[in-house]
Amino acid sequence: MPKIPNVYPMPNGTFRASVSLGFDPITGKRIQKFKNGFKTQKEAQEWRLRMLADFGKGSITVNSTMTFKKFLDDYFIPDYKSQVRKRTFDMTQSKFKRLSYFENMKLSDIQAPHVKQWQNSMFIEGLSNNYIRSVHQILQQVFDLAVKLGMLSSNVAKTVGNVKKDRPKVDFWTVEEFQLFIGTFDKSNIYELLYFTTFWFFFMTGVRTSELQAIEWSKIDFEKGTVLIDCSMYYKNQKEWYLTDTKSISGVRLLYLDDDTLEHLKYWKKAQSQIGECKFVFSIADSPLVKSTLKRVLKSHSDYAKIKSIRIHDLRHSHASFMLSLGMNDLEMQNRLGHADIKTTLGTYSHLRPNAMKEVATRMTGKVVVSDNNIRKSKFNGNQHTKKFQSKVLSD
Repeated sequence: MPKIPNVYPMPNGTFRASVSLGFDPITGKRIQKFKNGFKTQKEAQEWRLRMLADFGKGSITVNSTMTFKKFLDDYFIPDYKSQVRKRTFDMTQSKFKRLSYFENMKLSDIQAPHVKQWQNSMFIEGLSNNYIRSVHQILQQVFDLAVKLGMLSSNVAKTVGNVKKDRPKVDFWTVEEFQLFIGTFDKSNIYELLYFTTFWFFFMTGVRTSELQAIEWSKIDFEKGTVLIDCSMYYKNQKEWYLTDTKSISGVRLLYLDDDTLEHLKYWKKAQSQIGECKFVFSIADSPLVKSTLKRVLKSHSDYAKIKSIRIHDLRHSHASFMLSLGMNDLEMQNRLGHADIKTTLGTYSHLRPNAMKEVATRMTGKVVVSDNNIRKSKFNGNQHTKKFQSKVLSD
């Protein structure tokens, strides 16, 4: 049997083949592929030829030795950091840790089953679908860059696909429930007054927590009755926080305030000034409110009021429900909440219109009238299954 280059007989009677695919552009090392278990020399040689053909078409990339972690650290993270806002990058860093599942694997070795197992591991951990979706999107971006740089031929994360979205759960307080809650604060105490004013403002404006933390007194016009929302706050701890852009361009908005809210703000401003000068509205000693403290106060006062517990973000939903009950339309709602896309508004709050749907049904009644003036006489007398009912229908 003539010897075929790069095809070798094995002691067990099978054949082993190798193929050279050039040199790694990063390390300079030769890239070789090996495969064992061929029954004949011909099978081994056919595999070699297929590998060379695929390599020529670009189906196999030259960079087969770089690990996922090295690519993430040396290529993706620096590129990602240059493309997004500092706030976005800071908030995404914890998600990078979720990619450690792949860190010791070679980029070219990561296959669809690995990605699916990674998704399943997060399900088992009890993470929400929406969180898993957000981490998968990062993984997809990593592979997109690898494809763009010619290190991979395809994006395996796209092939597997993302997990399904969680159905959005919208919990909220009615006006009656909020009244029970807000009535539990002792406004003679400076801290209680701060939290009273804070939660009142949440309910009456629907602003996001990061937006509320960033509001300065200079942004409130008491004469015109407005507040300008034009930035948000990234808060990590008391020493590390900074102002940044709103969530989207549409997040910049001018909100009109009701007279009650303006009066509560004036009262709080006077009380705050007795402690010291503060540029932030919702603050003592000019340091931002801590979200974890807000959560604790929200929980303790709702328990005291004997009403259901909700999240801080649900006060935004509560405001939306309140506005819908007052007749605000979808476009006005989108602008007030600062949604970039009206689909977000419709998808989140359309089901909060039960009264509106009932009113539509009521208005439909009597709008379509059936006239008996022009009846077409039918020659159809039914069939063997329906004839027995004909006389009964006519007699009724």
